[in-house]
Amino acid sequence: MTLSTPTTEDLPGNGSAAGDEDAGGVQAVDTAVRVLSALIDSGAPLMLKTVAERAEMQPPKAHRYLVSFCRGGLAERDAASGGYRLGPLAVRLGLAALRRLNVVQVASPTLGELRDELGFTAGLAVWGAAGPTFVRFEETNDALIISGRPGSVMPMLTSSTGRVFGAYLPASVTAALIQREMAGFQHPGATPSQAALKMTQADVDALFERVRRHKLARIEGDLNPGLHGVSAPIFDHTGAIAGVITVMGSAGLIDTRLDGRIATTLMARAEEVSRRMGWA
Repeated sequence: MTLSTPTTEDLPGNGSAAGDEDAGGVQAVDTAVRVLSALIDSGAPLMLKTVAERAEMQPPKAHRYLVSFCRGGLAERDAASGGYRLGPLAVRLGLAALRRLNVVQVASPTLGELRDELGFTAGLAVWGAAGPTFVRFEETNDALIISGRPGSVMPMLTSSTGRVFGAYLPASVTAALIQREMAGFQHPGATPSQAALKMTQADVDALFERVRRHKLARIEGDLNPGLHGVSAPIFDHTGAIAGVITVMGSAGLIDTRLDGRIATTLMARAEEVSRRMGWA
């Protein structure tokens, strides 16, 4: 399939650059983003009319922007269909942005926002060599003493954090840890969980299916008596799990209902972080 670039010499905008500028930025750039967004949201080449409709502008105006994008490599035109799609420069920009993404850096500000909004401790965990590992906490000043600290490894079956990882990671990654917990082996210093000992593989599969259905996991004193928590996944640009955010608090104070305010707020914030990680 060959690619061709339009030959018209039209330029974006209608008027001088000064006329496009306002107190909030450059209007022509805002318009250009709308045209690019139309191309981003489609995998197949789009005809000019479709691009214009999605960008909410007249086709001649959209065409002028597309001409300049094709010149600069942000877009390219399929000679066979006449449609437009993202070009090589857009691909390079996307890859450069992805290389800079780090779930700890991207998610950390959200922890403080969740703590301030909900009034409970929020933590971020990633998958480490030993399993689900907390790397950041934003704690409240209440009387609750969190046993975990950065570097703490959580069990797979009796922590809401571990359950989310178990639901979304491949079984080839998690099976060994899960089998150890079901057999009574825990991390050094931890007491074997009676709940995990009683689980069958069917129980584990059903547990993880519930987590995937709700995109949330909750724990009510299963790991530490009196400590409840709700966890939500963070996804990266490939759709793979990149981390887990957990909100935790004392029994009787924190609402762990999956349709409650804490769970719905947590899910919304986790999805915001996922979008910043490139997840669509």
